[in-house]
Amino acid sequence: MWIKLKSRFEKLPSQARVAQLMLALGLSVHKNVDGEYSIFCGDIQISPSQIGRTMKIDRRVVIETTRRIVNDPELLDFFSLLTPTANLGASSSKLGFGVLQIIPESPDQPGIIAGTLAIIARMNISVRQVIADDPELFDEPRATIVTEKPIPPEVVPEIRKVPGIKALVIM
Repeated sequence: MWIKLKSRFEKLPSQARVAQLMLALGLSVHKNVDGEYSIFCGDIQISPSQIGRTMKIDRRVVIETTRRIVNDPELLDFFSLLTPTANLGASSSKLGFGVLQIIPESPDQPGIIAGTLAIIARMNISVRQVIADDPELFDEPRATIVTEKPIPPEVVPEIRKVPGIKALVIM
């Protein structure tokens, strides 16, 4: 995903960082109540100053990134539709759900998640959420699977045999 967008920010590395953060967090760009374009997390407007402080950059870089997005119809179409997604992986085990993180040998290899989900389905365990990190945005991408109940320990060796899995983390 990022590879298709980063060319629009080729000579502007600070703006590229802002756009990459927006993509990673699902921050969108659309009109605020004043009719001006702003950055939003869902329906909550985020100020350029807050993003700048968080990223340790000048707020004007955030403003210029927003302008660049607004002035590029394809970027605006894309960024206007982004939505944040709650990643339940880190917290679900506290409520009794199962959480399995898959560390792939190569994140581009197809079938890793499908193979894992087939095993989980055979165990008659319902899946609540699947989130896979985009390898263009994360240095060590993982797939996180949240299940209705913990994965039985006797199934873990079978899951480890799925082609492309480097390691499993049971949370």
